[in-house]
Amino acid sequence: MKRIILPTVLLVAAATPFIANAAAPAAKTMSLDAVEKRAAALGVRAHEIEVKGAAVKVEGRDAQNREVELLIDRRTGEVLDRRFDD
Repeated sequence: MKRIILPTVLLVAAATPFIANAAAPAAKTMSLDAVEKRAAALGVRAHEIEVKGAAVKVEGRDAQNREVELLIDRRTGEVLDRRFDD
């Protein structure tokens, strides 16, 4: 009986860090308010915000009053794409 318990205990102890990592929550994402503030910091007044998975599409106008579309990564705040509408 002791021969079975010891290897089982060692196996569970070795696997515990992997189990804990698997159950860890996904990376935090920016709130829509934070996304709007990020767009404002980039000079874009947001009119519409649309969540697209881990990214957010922001439609608005820049300082020159041009229509702009931004694609922002919700985890990092990085601008993935910037397009001007004609």
